[in-house]
Amino acid sequence: MNSGVFGAEDGFCAEIDAEGRMVAIEAGDAGQLDEELLRIVRDMIAARIEHAAFVWAPAGARVPRLFSIAGHQRGGNLAPSAVVTAVPCEELPFDLTMRELDIITLVAVGLSNAAIAERLSLSTRTVTTHVEHIMQKLGAASRTAAAAAALDGGLVKLPFPGEMGDFSVLALGRALTRRQAGTASRPRPVKRPLLIGAALPLSGHAAEDGEEMVNASQLAIDEINARGGIDGRRVELAVADVDIFDVDSVRAAFTQMADQEADAITSGYLAHQDLAHEVIADAGGIYLHAATLAAMERRVSQDPGRYGRIFQVCPSDSHYGPRFVQFMEELRVSGQWAPSSRRLVIIQSGWDLTDLGLAEAAALADRLGWQLEVMRPAGDSKLAWSAMAERIRSLEPGAVMIGHYLVDGTVGFLDAFLAEPSDTLVYSLYAPSVPKFYERMGDRAEGLVWATVTGTYSDPLARAFATQYANTFGRLPGRSHAGIAYDRVQLIAQAWRLAENPRDRDAVTKELRRIVYRGVNGAYYFGDTSQTAQTYAGTGSDPSLSLAHLIFQIQRGQQRILSPHPYTDGDFVPQSWLTRSRTRGRAA
Repeated sequence: MNSGVFGAEDGFCAEIDAEGRMVAIEAGDAGQLDEELLRIVRDMIAARIEHAAFVWAPAGARVPRLFSIAGHQRGGNLAPSAVVTAVPCEELPFDLTMRELDIITLVAVGLSNAAIAERLSLSTRTVTTHVEHIMQKLGAASRTAAAAAALDGGLVKLPFPGEMGDFSVLALGRALTRRQAGTASRPRPVKRPLLIGAALPLSGHAAEDGEEMVNASQLAIDEINARGGIDGRRVELAVADVDIFDVDSVRAAFTQMADQEADAITSGYLAHQDLAHEVIADAGGIYLHAATLAAMERRVSQDPGRYGRIFQVCPSDSHYGPRFVQFMEELRVSGQWAPSSRRLVIIQSGWDLTDLGLAEAAALADRLGWQLEVMRPAGDSKLAWSAMAERIRSLEPGAVMIGHYLVDGTVGFLDAFLAEPSDTLVYSLYAPSVPKFYERMGDRAEGLVWATVTGTYSDPLARAFATQYANTFGRLPGRSHAGIAYDRVQLIAQAWRLAENPRDRDAVTKELRRIVYRGVNGAYYFGDTSQTAQTYAGTGSDPSLSLAHLIFQIQRGQQRILSPHPYTDGDFVPQSWLTRSRTRGRAA
C-alpha cells in the first residue's frame, strides 16, 4: 500500500544530512541512492542551495527518475539537512527526448551551442536545431528563457551529458544560485504524515466508548499539529471500526492497520486481544493498547523478541480483586461502613482472557478475616446479570463487586438489585466511567462505588483536558477511556520527537520504554519486561511512575474520587440501602 507521498515501490523520500547520512526515510529504501547521488546532495547542502530539481538518468538506467532536493534547517544544534524525493519518469515533461534533455541541461549551465556540440560530438548546426525545437516545446521566446524554464522545472540531466572532465555538479549549483537569487522561495517537499491507526468500536457494543476514544485521539492530534507536528510532519488518524466480540472483525481491523503501514497502532479493549497481538507481532508494528489483561502482560514478558513493540497503557485487571478486598477493609476499619456480614462476593464476567486476580484476592481476604466467594453469570447478557442480582439479594453479602466492563450488563444488575436491595455495598468496575451509564441510570446511580485501573484525575491538568473536550465536542468526556486515548497519542508523539527518526520503529520503541509521560490519567512508564503501565493504590509503588487505581463514588451526580491519596476529592457516603451503616451514622 502507498499511504504517503511516495511508496517504496514507485519512489523515494528521505532526509539526508550534510555528511550524506540518512536522518529519516519516509518512503523507499537507502539502496535507491547511490554514492554519486549522495555526493550531489552533500554538495548542494554545502553550497546552501535552497532547492534543486533534476532528472537522474545514469548510464544503463531503465527508467529515469525526477529528483527534488530541498534544504532543511533542523532545530537545536543539529546540522542542516536536505529532503530528497524521487519518482519514476517514464516520459519526460513537454514531450522532450533524452537527447533534447542532454542539450537543454548544458544550455542551462551556460554552455554555448559550439561547446555543447563539442561535448556531445555533434555538429553545431544539429545542436542549434535541437535548441530551436526545445524552445518551441517549452514555449520559450529565447534561449535564455528556455534555460530558466529548464532550471525551474527540473529539466536538468544528471550525471551531466558527455565527458565529465572538470565539469561537475557545482556548475549546476552555480546556475541554481544565480536563478534563485532573483526568485521567491520555492515550496519544499511535504514530508509524509505520521499515521496513527486506531481499531475502535464505532458501532455495536461499546460504540459510545469508541466515539470518545476517537474524539480524544483527534483532540490530541489537533494540538500536536497546531504546534507544528513532529519535525515538520503532520500527524493523521485512520480509524477502523471493530466489533470487540467478533474474531473476524478484530482480525480484519488489525490487518487493515498493518496493511496501511501505520507508524503506530492503538486500540481500546477487545475480547480477542490475543489475536490483535498476533497480527501486530507478525507485521512488526508499534502497538499501544488499553486492554487491562494480565495474560497479555505475560505474553510480552515471555517473548520480547516477538512482542517487544507492544505496550499496554493501563495496569492489568488482576489488580481489581485484591483492591476491592483491601478497600472494603479500609472502609470497615475506618468506621465509614458497617458491613452486614464478613462475606464478600466477586461476580466475574465471562470473557476468556479476564483475570481479576481472584487467587490473590482470596488470600488477602483470608488474612483479613473475610470470606470471599466467586460467582459467574450464565453469559454477559442483561438478563444474565439481572439473575445475578437476585442471587446477591438472597445471599446478602457485605459487599459485591460487579466484575463486568460493559454498560448493558452493569445496568442490568443494578436495575434488578435496586428494585429491592439487600444491605450489600455495591462496587462496580469501569462501566460508570462511560457517559451512557449515567444517562441510563440517572439518579438511581447515586451512591454507586466503582473502580478503574486507569481513570482521569480531577487535577488541573485533567480539568483542562475535560474543558477542551467539552468545548470541542459539546459535552464532558467520561472518566477513563477518553483520557487514555488522549494520553496515548501524546505519549506516541513524545517518543517520535525523541527518536532521531520517527519512522525507525526500533528507535521509537526504545524511547517508549524509557520515557515517563504525565498525562491526564496519571504517569506512564513501561520500564519492566511486560511493557505495561504501573499501578498505584496508595502504597507500595511510586505514584510519579504510575497510574492511580482510582475508586470513585457517584455523589449528587458528580464523580468523586475516594482513593487513593493524594488524588481524592471526596469521602465515602454510605449507599442509601446500607441499613447498618446509615443507622450507625445517625446514632453517631
